[in-house]
Amino acid sequence: MEKVERIISKFLYYFCGLLMLIMATVIFAQVVARYALHNSLTWSEEVGRYAFVWITFFGAALAVKERSHVALDNLVKNLPITLQKIILFTGYMLMIIFSMVMAYAGWQIFELGANQLSAATQIPMKWVYIAIPAGSVLIIVYLLKNLIEDMGKRGS
Repeated sequence: MEKVERIISKFLYYFCGLLMLIMATVIFAQVVARYALHNSLTWSEEVGRYAFVWITFFGAALAVKERSHVALDNLVKNLPITLQKIILFTGYMLMIIFSMVMAYAGWQIFELGANQLSAATQIPMKWVYIAIPAGSVLIIVYLLKNLIEDMGKRGS
């Protein structure tokens, strides 16, 4: 199981890095084309925006995996262990419920846009919209993993 997690994690890191490189390159090319060549690239804004969507959802999953989201836990750390676990569990449950709603709504958006094409690049919009449920499911998986780890180690 850890090997699969490591493979997925490595894929997410490299995929997000590649998308950031693509996004930066496309935006740079657009700036050069517009100001140096006085000719705008019609597709650049779309490609940059769609890359950003993927980076947002997969990057959020990576942040959950690495536990690098902003947290103010100094107050909680000073509470009794039982209360810490209750607060921690409640927080995880709220995040999981929110991510489930995002996954469900994202899937509905994916189904609605499955037959649409983007205006400039003619990319099927399903490839853009699938990032929402895919990223949300990854977030749920990592939240559950973190929850199990945290519930096991606190107070032991």
